Amino acid sequence: MVTWQNCALLADDVVAYSDGGGKVPASPYPLRGIEEVMDRHAQLARDFRTSPSLLVRYALIDGLPGFVTVEDGGVVQTTALQIERERIVAIYVTRNPDKLRHLPDCSVH
Repeated sequence: MVTWQNCALLADDVVAYSDGGGKVPASPYPLRGIEEVMDRHAQLARDFRTSPSLLVRYALIDGLPGFVTVEDGGVVQTTALQIERERIVAIYVTRNPDKLRHLPDCSVH
């Protein structure tokens, strides 16, 4: 569940990017600022009640801490977090299957 306590982890000027490559759903533009990012995550939290993400593993993604999940419909996704001064300043979500086919073993553990 997303709560305003989670805001303590985010920088005020956080930006969330997502890439679906036009093949799977993703935000068509970057989400800018803590309010816009939290609003989107609140929407996702409602969706996850009926179709939760399944964590595959934690990983370094392009040198950033993150994780690999399987989303609704079997969509594989990576999420990377750019952290500065103990706050998340950017969130990079990749859902584009062309960019993720190199991932080894995306079965859920």
